[in-house]
Amino acid sequence: MNNSNINIKPASGFGKRACPLGVIVIIFILSLCTLQKLTSQISQTLYFMERLPQSSLLNPSHQHTHNFHLGLPVISSFNVNARTNFANFNDLVFKHPNQDSLISFLHPDANIEDFTSKLRNRNFIAPDLHINLLSFGFRVKNSFVSFSLSERSSGRLALPKDLVLLGLHGNEQFAGKNADFSSIGADLNYYREYALGYSHIVDDRLTVGARGKLLFGKANISFADTDISLYTDADTYHMRMQSKFTVNMSLPVHLEIRDGEIADASAHFDNSDYDPLDFVFKSSNTGFAIDLGATYKLIEPVTLYASITDLGFINWKDDVYNLSMDGDFEFDGLDVSSVFNSGDDSDPGEDILDELNEKFKISATENSYRSGLPARLFVGGMYELNPVIGFGLLSRSEVYQNRLEQAVTLSANSNIGRWLSASLSYSMMNNSYNNVGMGLSLRGGGFQLYVLSDNLNSTFYPHRTNSVNLWFGLNLIFGHKSAAAPRGDTLDKYDTPISDP
Repeated sequence: MNNSNINIKPASGFGKRACPLGVIVIIFILSLCTLQKLTSQISQTLYFMERLPQSSLLNPSHQHTHNFHLGLPVISSFNVNARTNFANFNDLVFKHPNQDSLISFLHPDANIEDFTSKLRNRNFIAPDLHINLLSFGFRVKNSFVSFSLSERSSGRLALPKDLVLLGLHGNEQFAGKNADFSSIGADLNYYREYALGYSHIVDDRLTVGARGKLLFGKANISFADTDISLYTDADTYHMRMQSKFTVNMSLPVHLEIRDGEIADASAHFDNSDYDPLDFVFKSSNTGFAIDLGATYKLIEPVTLYASITDLGFINWKDDVYNLSMDGDFEFDGLDVSSVFNSGDDSDPGEDILDELNEKFKISATENSYRSGLPARLFVGGMYELNPVIGFGLLSRSEVYQNRLEQAVTLSANSNIGRWLSASLSYSMMNNSYNNVGMGLSLRGGGFQLYVLSDNLNSTFYPHRTNSVNLWFGLNLIFGHKSAAAPRGDTLDKYDTPISDP
């Protein structure tokens, strides 16, 4: 079988049935998505729980009802979130229709169309993690000043429907037409945030606030200028790829670049001389962001809210690499003769990789770049039915890949005395309409314990949901405010007197 070529067509595995490699890749990607979804969307329920210092993270004009708060490392604020717009775990693994066993969507007895029917043209997973390392805030007359130090990560992974179908069913389904992979992408950020906030009560109607953030980037992957398609010839099943993309990254890795191409790669952590603290305390990738917010009492029972968060960027200069491809490529098969030729001493796997590398050349440079943060716009209102109960409506907007993504939340909020705050919410988000959430805050002495989630189903039935959101912590709080914010004035008149520490 010297000089044998295997073309990509039904008989070779990329046609009527997916090749093992294609299946493995798809399973790996979808498993990553599901695991991310179940381990890590910012809380909508928190927005109207203004007695919590953390509510100012969504609207910096919020002033909670105490004169001073202190947040201890990790235990005061731990926020983990994730959302997808397609599969949950039950779509991947489920009970066999006729036997007492579990099977995957790739099992011969499974109807794979049940899975593929849930795919969208653009499928995404978006994890977020926010951990407080230190925070405090204090009141100065009608103003409130706050500081926080946090570890933050945010991400968005996008997977085109055509790419999943290619891995599952091969390229025969695309014979005579293009498979579009242009929506593939990733925007991943990990950084440390130093934030200084200021909120001021202008008058009995208006409160404004802002928070400036100094950022130090630790790791990043950003896709840009992505335009990828794959055409399959209807007769020969040869493929022609049109590929244009740029991937910028700053990671703890070293790429050896020769003549504009990657010659070798290694991780910093594999080097015995590398100190992990160099990564933890990295300060060469700097950035800035700002949060802006306002609260306005329109009429006695109605208060309006608006805020924008994480409007900013990070400049990446350290451990940066830029990978790009721009061209058309004909792909009519791979020379796999070395696999079957027992007299050939070469490594067949390496030979195939060399041939793939020859066909698909990726250029590499080491230029600094800038990446944006996932800015979010909040607009809402609160109607106070009476001094204890209020009903809220909140909209959250976010733009990704030139598309607007939106979530809407309805909530009932209550403050009972100074010791209890509660919120019950219903959200329409991530193409899902079964998101019932709850927030609860309890105060005793100088302690304030809270826990909240936008989706209680994810707590009890995580395998049935496509969004997970959990925020909890323990604050140290002292003193009760003497100044009154627009909404707080009405509620505080009915607070049950409790002696403060």
